[in-house]
Amino acid sequence: MNAEAKRKLYEALCAPFPSEAIERTNGKQTGRGYDTAGVKVQWIIDRLNEVVGVGNWRVTRETSVHATTTGSGRKVYEAWSDVVLQLGEWSGDSFVPFAEARAYGAHTAMTEGDARKGAASNGTKRAAAMMGCGAAAYRGELDDDNQFDGEAGEPVASPAPRAVPARMAAPRPQPSSAPRSPIPPRNRLTAKQHAALLSMARRLGYDQAEFRNEVKSRFGKQLDYLSREEASLLISSLSNGGLDQTADAEPAMREPGEEG
Repeated sequence: MNAEAKRKLYEALCAPFPSEAIERTNGKQTGRGYDTAGVKVQWIIDRLNEVVGVGNWRVTRETSVHATTTGSGRKVYEAWSDVVLQLGEWSGDSFVPFAEARAYGAHTAMTEGDARKGAASNGTKRAAAMMGCGAAAYRGELDDDNQFDGEAGEPVASPAPRAVPARMAAPRPQPSSAPRSPIPPRNRLTAKQHAALLSMARRLGYDQAEFRNEVKSRFGKQLDYLSREEASLLISSLSNGGLDQTADAEPAMREPGEEG
């Protein structure tokens, strides 16, 4: 694989994931003391299959488990997984890699099986992030979504403020009487539209990396950030034979006030 092909591969692996792919944890509920945001491991696997190709990547891992007890005397299992992710292809009975990443994952659970599963999943996600796939989670770029609850756009309730003794309380500024602007609803394409687009592109013979680049050049945004209307337009175009069919419908996608 030449340098240009590797660049396109990396861009495709780095593409943002839709909101449905993001999972979050509450630090108070998990006992970690901090919240987390990451990409679900199945979406990572799907991205590798779509971009690299089924059979053109593999994961090997070594997992160790240790049984211990919590402060309350409850038995739990701690697992550590040493994960190696390789991209390449098979030559006869041998897998020949051209890229490799190694990472460690850890997980604690009530059962040994869940501990092993969690450690392997976490290690796989970390290894994939070294190749750009899901790296946004480790850069902290998913945290901004915490202010909204799903696609409804409803703000998450803030925790109640702690009581302050009267002698320490300072006068609070009066709230502004100006009405707040309503929070616009999210209009990102759905998971079904996302899957349909990739499936249709594959059936029409498009390379996944080239397809994503073509979508970005035509719509000015990544495939995963298309609106539902833009995704519907693209699905219709692919149904009619290919991306070239979007040219006639481009004026309908202009923003209000944009010059024709």
